[in-house]
Amino acid sequence: MQQESNRNSLKFHANGKLLLSGEYVVLYGAKALAVPLKYGQSMEINEHSGADFTWKATHPKGDWFEARFTPQLKLLSTNDKAKALKLKEILSEAGKQAKNPVGFSGITVNTHLQFAPEWGWGSSSTLISNISRWMDVDPYKLLEKTFGGSGYDIACATNHSPLFYSVTNENPKAETTIFSPPFADKFWVVYLNRKQSSADSIRKHTQSGPINPSLIQRISEITELMTSERSENNFIKLMKEHELLIGKFTGMEPVQSRIFHNFPGQVKSLGAWGGDFILALSQTSPTETKKYFQTKGFHVLFNLSDIILDTNHAT
Repeated sequence: MQQESNRNSLKFHANGKLLLSGEYVVLYGAKALAVPLKYGQSMEINEHSGADFTWKATHPKGDWFEARFTPQLKLLSTNDKAKALKLKEILSEAGKQAKNPVGFSGITVNTHLQFAPEWGWGSSSTLISNISRWMDVDPYKLLEKTFGGSGYDIACATNHSPLFYSVTNENPKAETTIFSPPFADKFWVVYLNRKQSSADSIRKHTQSGPINPSLIQRISEITELMTSERSENNFIKLMKEHELLIGKFTGMEPVQSRIFHNFPGQVKSLGAWGGDFILALSQTSPTETKKYFQTKGFHVLFNLSDIILDTNHAT
């Protein structure tokens, strides 16, 4: 995260994220592989002459959300009441956690999301990260009280390279790593246009009872192997095994057998299964890969190397 300031203005930026391995089971202590993205969310705080507290959010297609509050965070007007009440909840919770109170009188906040909100790249986590920096609170604690989750997305918001992420005894641990297989240019992320609620998915699977320790161990092993494997065929086997293990745990059918059974390579889900993005390791050319997914109706796809933020391998 970056911060800039002048006499009457503060500016922050947080990185978006993708979870390449460990979805669901990272909540139980498994080691996950996460990558920060070049796309994130900026936030600028300015003073104005009035007493109201105003908030305006934009994204690539223009205006997204706006709200006006009293200095005590009583909602005065908005174009989205649900978002406004959630924002109030976050700011109120941050105020409770802050050692030094932050006043809201005469403040204007402008945020800009660099990706479509429905993509699941971290619209919530980048917001939590930026607010936490502004109000000087622990972002992991603020996340726990507002959205919930493992916190890997919070780690991505402030890191600039791929990382291993795990939670042990409720303590988050992020360790930068290298993810640079020789076939890195063959990875694609494809949007399924079926946005899933991360919070709902988390609630469902944290209520499913005890988890087999061997599953945690094997997913952690696969995570580490993903950063060291140099064989494309072996990496495909790791992706497939990961999908089968998580599919058995969740009781859901892997996305490749459901939608992409004839894909020339391997596909795995990213994040909440059934929506958001998938990761595809393609064994065909970029042109043929795009044609395959577009023919099936999936037109939003990126080469993974084009969206990962990795200062260790900047070009």
